Amino acid sequence: MTSSRPRVIAVAMQKGGVGKTTSTINLGYHLAEEGLAVLVIDADQQAHSTSGLGVELGDDDASLYEVLHRERQMRVPLREAIHSTAFGLDLVPADLALKELETGGLGPGGQMRLARQLDEVTDYDVVLIDCPPALGSMTEAALAAADDVLAVLEAGPDEIRALIRLGEAVMDVQDGLNPDLEIRFVLLANYEGGTRVAQSVRDGLVRDWGAWDAGGAYLGEIPHTIRVREAKDRAVPVAVHAPTSSAAVAYKDAAKRVAERVRA
Repeated sequence: MTSSRPRVIAVAMQKGGVGKTTSTINLGYHLAEEGLAVLVIDADQQAHSTSGLGVELGDDDASLYEVLHRERQMRVPLREAIHSTAFGLDLVPADLALKELETGGLGPGGQMRLARQLDEVTDYDVVLIDCPPALGSMTEAALAAADDVLAVLEAGPDEIRALIRLGEAVMDVQDGLNPDLEIRFVLLANYEGGTRVAQSVRDGLVRDWGAWDAGGAYLGEIPHTIRVREAKDRAVPVAVHAPTSSAAVAYKDAAKRVAERVRA
């Protein structure tokens, strides 16, 4: 592949603490294992994807902040902000400077700035954008640049409401910036199947979004396991820390499904 613009997937949810960054890192890792060229873009000022992939910025290193800077003379091309990682994929890192763009806006034309930069990138098959947990300037820029949205949530009523809000945000972006954008992947993370609440949420997602094998958007569940937290503490993908763990196997299966649709 890698002969045209990559498939751009915004990993998003209008709520924090649902496994969005963990899913970005682990799906990216397994997509690379599937033979795809993968770029992760960390669009969250908390920079958890950056630290989770073991990247530390030096004083002269560019981040997404410089790529999207409001002042033209301060910007750098996306290519100049790409860092390699130890896990077979590349990263455009984030840092706290993104807070300035999140709160102050991206300036004239800024919502489409990331989309225009990605039009120039042909080295990758897949780009995963780790979005902030709120609909601000950075999430809007990510949604404007994306082909698809991958919604990550846990099993709870607040998370279902957040998914509804994300759907509304996608419709807003469709109206003004990106008419082809859709939530085409839904992933249930940190799943504890022994509870009735979790089972009910899962069944509702399958019903509302469609089973994957039937052409729907529901990717499946990532089981709850302490191995995910341990891997996060080590700043490595789960499959590197505990390759036979239930979460590692589930992320691998989910990545295979995403890869099939990317290749199709």
